[in-house]
Amino acid sequence: MSQVINWICLICITFLIMDIMVFFCKDVMCIMKSSTKKKRTNIAKTNVKVNEYVYETKIAK
Repeated sequence: MSQVINWICLICITFLIMDIMVFFCKDVMCIMKSSTKKKRTNIAKTNVKVNEYVYETKIAK
């Protein structure tokens, strides 16, 4: 009888741990999806635009 109770406890704890792991994985996936949906600006392109503008104004002068 003691072994049966031990097995039941082991199974319950295993399912509880798996449930917690799935919960954390869902949170991580939501965070990853929200971070990739944000619009990213390319720093190199903004620098090129600024440099082109300065270059054009110098030519115009």
